[in-house]
Amino acid sequence: MCGIVGFQNLQRQHFVVDEGLLVRMHEKIAHRGPDAAGVWVSQSHGLGLASRRLKILDLSDSGDQPMVDSNDEFVLIFNGEIYNFLVVRAELELLGYRFKSRTDTEVILYAYKEWGIDCLHRFDGMFAFILFDKRDETLFLVRDRLGVKPLYFSLQGGVLSFASEIKALWELPWLEKTISSLAWYHYLTFMVAPAPMTIFNGVYKIPAGFYAKVDAHKRINFAEWYSPIKAISMAEQKEFYSEAHCIERITDLLKASVKKRMVADVPVGAFLSGGLDSSLNVALMAGLETNIKTFTVAFADNPDHNEFAWARKVATHFGTDHHELVIGEKEAFDFYETMVESLDEPLADVVCIPFYYVSKLAHSLGMKVVQVGEGADELFFGYNTYADYARLHQRFWQPSQRFMPSLVRKGMYHAARPLFENQPLKTDMMHNWAQNRALFWGGAIAFSETQKQAYLHDMRRDALDKDDVIDQIYPGFSQAFDSHSIVDYHLKKLYAADPNADIIKQMMYLELKQRLPELLLMRADKMSMATSIEAREPFLDHHLVEFMMHVPGSLKFKNQTTKYLLKKVAEQFLPKEIIYRQKVGFGAPLSQWFSQGRYFPSYFEQLSHDAHYAPRAELATPLWAVDGSMNKNNSHRAVQNWVLQQLWAFTGQNL
Repeated sequence: MCGIVGFQNLQRQHFVVDEGLLVRMHEKIAHRGPDAAGVWVSQSHGLGLASRRLKILDLSDSGDQPMVDSNDEFVLIFNGEIYNFLVVRAELELLGYRFKSRTDTEVILYAYKEWGIDCLHRFDGMFAFILFDKRDETLFLVRDRLGVKPLYFSLQGGVLSFASEIKALWELPWLEKTISSLAWYHYLTFMVAPAPMTIFNGVYKIPAGFYAKVDAHKRINFAEWYSPIKAISMAEQKEFYSEAHCIERITDLLKASVKKRMVADVPVGAFLSGGLDSSLNVALMAGLETNIKTFTVAFADNPDHNEFAWARKVATHFGTDHHELVIGEKEAFDFYETMVESLDEPLADVVCIPFYYVSKLAHSLGMKVVQVGEGADELFFGYNTYADYARLHQRFWQPSQRFMPSLVRKGMYHAARPLFENQPLKTDMMHNWAQNRALFWGGAIAFSETQKQAYLHDMRRDALDKDDVIDQIYPGFSQAFDSHSIVDYHLKKLYAADPNADIIKQMMYLELKQRLPELLLMRADKMSMATSIEAREPFLDHHLVEFMMHVPGSLKFKNQTTKYLLKKVAEQFLPKEIIYRQKVGFGAPLSQWFSQGRYFPSYFEQLSHDAHYAPRAELATPLWAVDGSMNKNNSHRAVQNWVLQQLWAFTGQNL
């Protein structure tokens, strides 16, 4: 695991690669790799690369980066892990290649030399890397299949600049820092700027499963090298409808996924909440190694969500070396501004706070690698909100849109709208129904379009200039103040590959393309790496993801049971009281902090009225003061306020 940075001149006159700039860039992300640092410069190519290393495979200096092959033809900086690197290495050795290290980094170099950029399809892992091919002066920027690892870039100033974290880019004098109106408009809905946007104008994310290529003429192109949708034969389709087959296959895939994520030259621990996902992960890890370290965090001021008792049961059952941490509002408040800085752009998931503290606990006990449960709910249909959406779609939404004329639906919407004047989310849902839009936009939606239009009433709908970079990455994407454009773009890609995709598959695909890579995986990456910890996600093995994409919704949500198949798999390894207990979720007592807290209310009140922080006057008041129909104990209102406070704190701190 590492942090990577660099830049390449595209069209800037009299450009000199400044090694000092590269050093300052990698020092900004030293937390991603405190064990080693390196810089590589080529004035003739106008290219500079730098890396920070967290030593996990081959703890010697031979794994340091930037790494150059034996013939001095390729240079690589790499962040992540290739779990099957030994398999790929063995294949390359049969072809005559010889290795100087025991790292996956060196395997990438020679895999590229042998197979070109198609080598990506041979890698099983999480990664972001920059590779320069001196032979034809080609530069690649690559992000892994599911977006576990981040990679940001900018084309400002005639220079291609890139980094694992945006903060490193601000060391470059040719970058200008301004807020993107379109990105923060979408942020208010999705709680993060959707890829390829970031909150900043001219700074982008490589989307999951994409790479960028710069040729010898300094032309840049983007390609989607991976999609979780794979064609299957009719014979295979029949197998997916067999519950017994699915349980057996998921079991095998999960076992293999956990095993490959145990590969390291340092100990591998696990975060353990005592819920189904983390408990099953620990059970499978315990089948491979003994005395695994496990880590749990809980809030002192949220006893209803304290899962220590369940985590202890699992730890005792599997004989883990278990460690716990209790935090409260004071610890959360003390970390708040550091959290904003660590995230680089607003990412309004309060789970960042416990995730950071449990990572810090693991680091304090000598850990460098942990397995975490991200992706299980999205893959196995684990949220009650998913079930609500599915029921509504199947019982009302789909049949009424199919058989009721559009004109009738629109008339009903306009007639009923006054009845829901103080319920913007329901108003939005009715509008989407009338306009034949998608019901499900994501597993975590903060603001409705109706709310945003009310609060941002003066925002001109024709004020946006087309962003050519976004258009290159996502051809045909609508760059408009309408967050449905994100949903619509991804669903059209799904329908093109699978016209018969059911609502549950649609939901899963949207989560894989938006909320999972840009919100959930980024919180995991940024918070764990802030403490120099590598987080690995066994539920997001791409073989398992592809399999689950083809399992019918009737099995994922069978007998009105969320996570039905995973629970059946878990029955082989866990006590039923763990499997079938009420889902609690990994969260924080936001409503309590806002209504009864000692620290957050006064801080946020001051922040929201500070003109230096609030980006727009319409959003300069807490929502519970704007909308009297909702009190501040309402959980969704608390989330909305958290979204706004992050935007204000972030813009004030970073502009």
